[in-house]
Amino acid sequence: MNLRQQLKAALDRLAELSALAKAENRDFTEEEVTEVTELSAKADDLDGKIKAADAAQASVARLTAKGDRPAPVLEGVSDRTDEALGSIGGPGGLGEQFVKSAAYQTFRSAHPSGFGEGTPIQLDRVKVGSLADLRGGFKADAPVQQVGLGRLQNVRLPTVDLTTPMPLTILDLIDHGTIGGPSFEYLQITAVTRNAALVPDEILPADATTKPTSGLSTNLATAKVYTYADGYTVTNQMLADAPALASYLNGQLSYNISNVIEDKILNGSGTGGNPTGILATSGVQNQAFDTDMVTTIRKAITRLENISAPITAVLVSPSDNEKFDLLKDAQGRYYSQGPWGSGPGTIWGRPRVVSQRLPSGTAILGNWKTVSLMDREGLSVLAFNQHKDYAARNLVYVRAELRAAQAVFKPAELCIAALA
Repeated sequence: MNLRQQLKAALDRLAELSALAKAENRDFTEEEVTEVTELSAKADDLDGKIKAADAAQASVARLTAKGDRPAPVLEGVSDRTDEALGSIGGPGGLGEQFVKSAAYQTFRSAHPSGFGEGTPIQLDRVKVGSLADLRGGFKADAPVQQVGLGRLQNVRLPTVDLTTPMPLTILDLIDHGTIGGPSFEYLQITAVTRNAALVPDEILPADATTKPTSGLSTNLATAKVYTYADGYTVTNQMLADAPALASYLNGQLSYNISNVIEDKILNGSGTGGNPTGILATSGVQNQAFDTDMVTTIRKAITRLENISAPITAVLVSPSDNEKFDLLKDAQGRYYSQGPWGSGPGTIWGRPRVVSQRLPSGTAILGNWKTVSLMDREGLSVLAFNQHKDYAARNLVYVRAELRAAQAVFKPAELCIAALA
């Protein structure tokens, strides 16, 4: 069947279900509600495809009749959209995925004039993406604009990097994966003893030489799934206005959920329903304050280099990041780029990453890929007004949730440095 035939079949079935319920003087059954929801979403999708196909046919007819040619397009150019930079939940973002869902569209079509006072509001949970989609909104993963040079005139620039890269976050640094159950046990490698050595080809019975043996110190840990959630109160009018709701969700919920995940990765106590964060993880190395902040960081780097741990970034608080930027020599010259410079902030050649969730006076450096955040159920959004006195006040509670587990596989490859 073509698109129009498919649409007609869907609409006929909807009419059949409605007529059956009216003839029997009853409401839809649970199975019929599910079928109506699916058919409504399918009909909307088919209607959109038909309109797009009609528009394409009209464009072809117009161009063919006039003999026009499309304007030349510069190959290799990709736009860096706002959705790619700051939204989650796949194409269009968390908000767009929610307002385009079958649950929202069905509820919205039942109230074309909006939601009046006392309207019962209950939208089923809508999955809008996974943890990978959430991570896709982080700045380090945003697509970089690529421009084909075949049709561009060469431009000579100074041989320096004039770009200002977007700042990294903790969630850009760590590893990401999935988990199939509520929890799992794993061995943390807390220390490594490397005893590799050269030995004779043959070891005689009277020879005291033996083959070397390296060792691992381990700790049995559990990665448990926790729920990260946030919600906002919106008006019935905003819920009815899909674009406004989508913008609201994109700008607020994704940021807040990322913020609480970052907090628990760092500061989780491991008790009272909290995961175990890096600052409470056994086996993480510690570097005491030595002379000044710069010297202390270098001492911590040596600790990590002694066990061949890669140092992917140095995490600092905003106040400590300011202290690094304001460091001056005896002549009052800034050690860093100064107030008019641009470019990445580094310390001893390693990226300096800022976190508002890290306590002042503390830095964490090392192999951040040893920290993993694992998706369990993905992102979901639920809206309802059965909350406090919201129904009487034309308000709706919109809640977003993500279930995930966190693990630190090699604590010894991280070092906590005291900066004061």
